[in-house]
Formats: sequence, C-alpha cells, structure tokens
Amino acid sequence: MTVTAKNSKGTELFVGTASGVDADSYLDGVAQEQISDVSFPNSASHRFTPGDAKPEADIADRDWWISSDTGKTVAKTFDLDAEPQVLVIAPANSDDSLDGTTVSLQMRVKGVFALSLLGIAGTIILAGFSVFFFMRWWASRIRPPKKDVGPPSGSEPDSNDSGPGPGAGSSSGRDGREPAADRTVKGEPGPATQPISTVQPDTAGQAPPRRRDLRNRRSFRAVTASVLGTGLVLSGCANMPIAKPSSPDTTPYERTAVRPGEAGKFMTNYTESLDKTLGDKGSDLDKIQAAPLIDHTRAQIQIADKAKQKLRAPNFTEVVAGSPNFTEYPMWFYAFGTADKKSTDGDKQLTQVMLVTRESASTDPLVRSASYIPTDQMPTLMADDSGAVEKGPEDFSEDLTTASGDVSSFLVDGKAKSGGPEGLKEGGFKGFRDYLGDLRDKDSGFDKVDVDCKPYEDLKFEDMTLSTENGAIGMGEVRCTLTIKAPSDYALDLGDTVEAVKTNDKEGDTIKVDTAHPYVLMKTGDELTAVATDWNVLSSKVE
Repeated sequence: MTVTAKNSKGTELFVGTASGVDADSYLDGVAQEQISDVSFPNSASHRFTPGDAKPEADIADRDWWISSDTGKTVAKTFDLDAEPQVLVIAPANSDDSLDGTTVSLQMRVKGVFALSLLGIAGTIILAGFSVFFFMRWWASRIRPPKKDVGPPSGSEPDSNDSGPGPGAGSSSGRDGREPAADRTVKGEPGPATQPISTVQPDTAGQAPPRRRDLRNRRSFRAVTASVLGTGLVLSGCANMPIAKPSSPDTTPYERTAVRPGEAGKFMTNYTESLDKTLGDKGSDLDKIQAAPLIDHTRAQIQIADKAKQKLRAPNFTEVVAGSPNFTEYPMWFYAFGTADKKSTDGDKQLTQVMLVTRESASTDPLVRSASYIPTDQMPTLMADDSGAVEKGPEDFSEDLTTASGDVSSFLVDGKAKSGGPEGLKEGGFKGFRDYLGDLRDKDSGFDKVDVDCKPYEDLKFEDMTLSTENGAIGMGEVRCTLTIKAPSDYALDLGDTVEAVKTNDKEGDTIKVDTAHPYVLMKTGDELTAVATDWNVLSSKVE
C-alpha cells in the first residue's frame, strides 16, 4: 500500500513511520486527526483529537523515526503484512499547518486481472445454468399433463356403450361390433366415433394408473432457480478476498529502549555532542546528561579550566546496549563502550558503563551515570530474539541497596564489612581513602578532617538492573562531605582542584568539600564485586 500526501498551498510536509510507543508519547496532548481503519475503495474511520497546536520538539529531529521524508508531496509504501507501525504526516515546519493537504491511499495487488477473468467465466456459467433451469421450470408450468389410459379404479362401464349382447351376429368384429364396411352397406346409422373400452386385458390384478402430482416438481424447480439466481446476483456484488486488505492493527506496540543495531549510533552521537559541549565550556550539557552525572561533568570542566587543561570524550571500539522490553515511557537502558586505549589512562583497557534514561519521545536520551570497569570484567548480556535483556532479579536489587551502605561505610572508616562486596580496597575506593590519609597526616597541618558519606537517593538505581549470563549488573553512587579544619593562624591551601569548584569567597578556617563516588556492582554466581576506577570533587565552600 502507498500513502501519499500532497499540499495544494506549497507547504513543506513531513512523513515518518515509527513504533507506536514513540508516536503515542510524542503526540500526547497534540491536536491530531487519527485514521484507525481503512476499507477499500472509499471508506475510512477517523476521529479528531483536540490539543496543542504543535509538539514540544521539532518533528524531524527525533531519533526514533524508522523512516522519514520531507517535501511538498510525500509518500510511503509498505507491506500490509509487515509489523504494525504508525505513519505520521505533519508540516515539516512546526509553525505551519496541514491546511490544503490531501491524503490518498493506493494498493497494488498481483493476480487481480486473472482472478477477474475467472470470476467473469464463473458468472457466465452460473447465469447459463440459471436460465436453463428457469426455462425448464417455466415450460413445465404451462404444458398440459398427459391423459391416463383407463378410468379411475372402481368405475363402472357406461350403460350406453356398445358391446356384445344377446342376439349379436356371428359376423361381428373382435370387440363385438360389426365391421364398418358392413354397416355402410346395410345403411345403418352409427356414431362418428366409438368409445374406448373401459376394460383392458390382463390388468385385473394391477393397481390402476394415477395422475402424477406436479406441484412438488414445480416447487423444486422454482427453489433451484431462485437459489442459483440469488447466488449469481451475490457473486456479482461481492469483493474478491485478495482485493480487500485486513484492517490495520494500531496497538499494542512493543520495542526495546534501544533497538538492535542502534547502540553504536547512540554512542557516536553522544560522544560527538559531549565533545562539542566540553569545547564550549559546558553549554547545552543538560541536553545530553542529567543528575548525578551532570554534576561530575560540570565540576570537571571547572577544574580543567583552572588547570588550563582540555577535556575530551572517549572513543569507543566496540559498543553493546541492553534494556528490558518496554511498551511505554519513561524508559532506560545500559550502554557499554569499550574505550580506545588512547582515551584512558593506565595499562588496562577499560569499558565505560553508562545508565541512560528517556522520559518521553519528545525528549532526548540523558546519560545519568557513567563509570569504568576493566574490559576483561565485562559480563555477557543475554538478550532474547527482540534484543531485550531481562531485568536483574529482585534479590540483586536488594544486594544493590545493601552494597550502597557498605560502600558508604568503607569510605568513612576504611573497613570492609564481612559479607560485603569485593573490590572496596581497590581502584577509586582506595584512592579516596589515600586522599583522606594525606589530609590527616601530621605534616598536612590540619587540625581535624571529618567525612560523612551517604548513598545517592535522587535516582533509584535499584530499579534499573540487568541480568547477565552468570548473574546481574547495576550501578550506584555515594556522596561524601569532607569537613577540613585548619589552625586559625594557617592559610587554607587545598590545591587547584578544590579551589576551582569553590562556591563562595568567604574567609574562614573551615572548608567543606563535596565528592561523588560512582561505581558498578556486578554479581557472578554468589559473589558481589564493586568496581570504581575514580572519584570526583564536586564543590567546596569556606565556613
């Protein structure tokens, strides 16, 4: 089927196909005309839904369109037995309208001409049979019935009939009457015709003939002719099945948050956007990131600017994405990108793990958390035929909640609890503890260094986990606050990093520093492992 839209006023049109979950979310609250059913050749079911004059975001900028095109005349051809999709026709410029737009549908079906010929031939044959049976019925209706040979059973011979009797001559014929020649010669008058004898030879023991009842035969012929005639009429009125498509099914729609094959496209777009944002000192960062990650990036931009350094996004050599199968917004997914060795420090190759959310089809995907793990620790995701990955089991969500408390406790006192996750004495966790040790060293000159740590609660990490081949994977974050007190006769100097993120210019002997500690929690069998490659300074202020 081909759907064509043409605007008589020269307005630029947009046509796109999308999964229903995207189209429904994008057009929610927008004035629209919905065509839900089409019956060929000239009937359609449609209704108008009132709402806003235009969507929140430009229609052509959405990344979830399966196919799209623009022009004063646009068209889309698709198979009737394809997976259900929504086809959207709108003005390419959101400030324009669809006034003067005509939408038409055309369908190409193979074999219609041949089947039409067969239908015509069948119709002719049925017409011939109908006329034949009708004429037979009509002829039998006006034809007189044949006479029977004898009278009805039990009748007596007429007394006026001539027959053999007393005194009959020996020269009479076989039936007892005189030959006609003799009667003529004798001059005896006689009837012009002779009655038929009422007695037939050798029929005494047989049932007498009866008149046939033709009414049943007439009714049968009439019914037969009527049925055939009705069938002929109906065959001429009915549509051939091949020329009538089934009604399009518009619901339900299901798709994964990231369709198979689109993970690489997302990571490429995100990297390019992040590079541009970092080069513009954080402009439009909120279009690609959200809390808690956006707090880290803003602080890194300030620190790099203070240290005269240049930040850049990592390059990825391999990309994998996983998400449960969602049918509505909001949705989320994990993206895994194996970083180029030149993009990260150290000898080991690292894989960046990102948690991405999307609130609606009108908004862009936002990266909410990002952290690195060694590439050799990257678990295998188990996806089904549609590319969807099952959520982590409930007990892993509980483990993630418990682990956030264990990480917070370790960052405060440096003691790993029995039964807690492995890996707390390595990587970013160890780096923070070493930083605290340096601040508390006698040579540092500080009187007191306190630390308070709590799990980050503004994002429900425990609700966003994935199953892996041998367990599950999730993310978390802990926020800490350092309170550093110096002697009154000392000047505070915590280095460029802390100075770069100061939020006030107050004089004092106490400074508070906020830090962030993102990590990845993995479960393999019964073993839990927390991995953090680094930690971030977020802000500081003097009291």
